[in-house]
Amino acid sequence: MRTMFRHVRAWQGALLAAVVMISAPACATQTYSDRGRYVSADFERRAVDNGYRQGFDEGRNDARRHRSFSPDRHGAYRDARQSYRGDWERQAYGRGFARGFEAGYRDGFDRNSRGWR
Repeated sequence: MRTMFRHVRAWQGALLAAVVMISAPACATQTYSDRGRYVSADFERRAVDNGYRQGFDEGRNDARRHRSFSPDRHGAYRDARQSYRGDWERQAYGRGFARGFEAGYRDGFDRNSRGWR
């Protein structure tokens, strides 16, 4: 009986090791599915970073000029939102850029509004 349990445990361990070895390379590529297509996480990260930096600058400038909070005022944000209708790479980049722009704009605006908002 003990011998049977040892064989079962050995098979369970071998199966677990095989699953880990197969799935590890897939996880290391850092891709995700975007409507059936695979997009690199690095590609999206760059889009979000670019949007954040530009949004932060625009939000800071609007706050310093005592303008109202409105990321829609800026062409780069509007263009990114409109690129949702393009090919899938433009859509993925546009979504990431717009998301980053919104967050950056909010941070830049809040840090420079000095309570007048």
